[in-house]
Amino acid sequence: MLRDKLWPFRWPLALCLALMLAESAAVLVVPWLGGRIVGGLLSSSQLPLGSLAVGLICLFALQAGLQIAQRRMLARTAARLTASLRIDLYDHIQRLPLPWVDDRRRGDLLSLITREVDVLSEFATGAVLGLLPKIIVLAGAIVLMFRIEPIFTMPIVLGIPVFYILLKLLGRNIRPLAGESRDAYAQTVSIADENLSILQAVKAYTREELEAKRYTASVSRYRELQERMIVHQSLLGPLVQFVAAASVVLVLWLAGGKVTEGAMTPSDMASFLLYAALLTRPVAGLADLWGQFQHARGSLRHMNEVLAIRPEGRGGRSLANVEGAIRFEDVYFGYIGRPPLLAGISFDIAAGETIAITGENGAGKTTLMDLLLRFRDPDKGRILLDDNDISELDLGAYRRHIALVPQRVALVDGTIADNIRFGDPEATRARIETAAREAEAWGFIGELPDGLDTQIGERGIRLSGGQRQRIALARALLKKPAILVLDEPTAMFDPEGEARFVEIARTALKGRTVILITHRPASLILADRILRLHKGALYESSPTGSPSSVGELRA
Repeated sequence: MLRDKLWPFRWPLALCLALMLAESAAVLVVPWLGGRIVGGLLSSSQLPLGSLAVGLICLFALQAGLQIAQRRMLARTAARLTASLRIDLYDHIQRLPLPWVDDRRRGDLLSLITREVDVLSEFATGAVLGLLPKIIVLAGAIVLMFRIEPIFTMPIVLGIPVFYILLKLLGRNIRPLAGESRDAYAQTVSIADENLSILQAVKAYTREELEAKRYTASVSRYRELQERMIVHQSLLGPLVQFVAAASVVLVLWLAGGKVTEGAMTPSDMASFLLYAALLTRPVAGLADLWGQFQHARGSLRHMNEVLAIRPEGRGGRSLANVEGAIRFEDVYFGYIGRPPLLAGISFDIAAGETIAITGENGAGKTTLMDLLLRFRDPDKGRILLDDNDISELDLGAYRRHIALVPQRVALVDGTIADNIRFGDPEATRARIETAAREAEAWGFIGELPDGLDTQIGERGIRLSGGQRQRIALARALLKKPAILVLDEPTAMFDPEGEARFVEIARTALKGRTVILITHRPASLILADRILRLHKGALYESSPTGSPSSVGELRA
């Protein structure tokens, strides 16, 4: 899958590779020129040393220019690839089924989008792209050394298998350490994210010291794993480079006798030694590449696992006009490892009808709404909207006909207007104000110095619970949906505010299908019917909340 992500960047990456190959070609010429200059200095030959020196300087300048161009292009491509990977992963995760996301630690997903994307991008644009130039330099140096002195080159070639054995022995512990390090980093992010989100509770229960110790332990674990991995990675390059350098010294000792005997010219000896020294760079680079590969392997596996998860169903039919009639037909649902929560639920809601659903905590009221919104799918049975099976409808188009006001309000860090406009990004200022008035929110908004432009902070921290709930309600009303789901919409209202909401809601909710999950008597007045969920079945209920019949409601 990483290959598919790299495909849009094939031409910039190809240009980077071409610049690397050109640099590699220049690198291979340097020892030859250097050998000619050294040979001219040590012998009485009439070589044009001045011209050779100028040529060598120009070659160094060309090499520097190629490096600058290649590094700039590579850095730009890597930045764009990293951004593209982050955007694609974020978009994919947003489209995954809600139960799958809920079952994962947020730290795991945040770690994937941030740190692990960086690891993969650096590996793809740096290590993998530089592999071919390193191999060319390695092979080119060996071929040119063979042309100069085959006998001395053979031991070096035979030493290459030793190089791979060293890589295998030294790198075998890096892969498991990389996986443990990734998990430890994700846990650290999870703890920080969790603690900051419940900081009020941490302070209220004076757990600052305990939570600091828990975070410290997690960070220390991550640091220890990083240090262990660095120990293994730091051994690869230097040890292999030492073996290569020792081989060069050995060759120098042996070649000295050849020069003394006249079997090798000083120029050839100098070039041979420079090529031997040149081998240390690609050899050490390939050693580092092995360690980087083991590190990136775990991140790649994690990314592929996430990308392999099938997103929520898209495609299907779209409904041009929705009246809002809802039918549950023999719906069963249960969470894994638990008894069925809903057992054969069947009921109808007429278009434009307002019903209230009550029941004790844990009876399945919110789960019922999750099924309606297709956050979850029934184990058995089906749900219909205007006689259309919702599982056959395009998910995005279907949800646009429904607005939800959850009990746990979710607001974004922005202005009040931004949060109300969340329900309709194209809404005008006048419509936003109207929605705020319908939701009984204009009273406190009008008293704020900046009104609708007031910054509310992350998760609406600068507002009270009732104010946040009013803004969430305004957001839903702005959407003007055919179906409105209100989960305890007045839970944070005072009696006067709830009474005003009920009065205004009679007009604001008119013409919509409304599902009201509430226990508050004042809000139940809005309902045309009251249904009570009890032990997996749904019953007609009197205004007092007691079942009026023991029979399950039928279509």
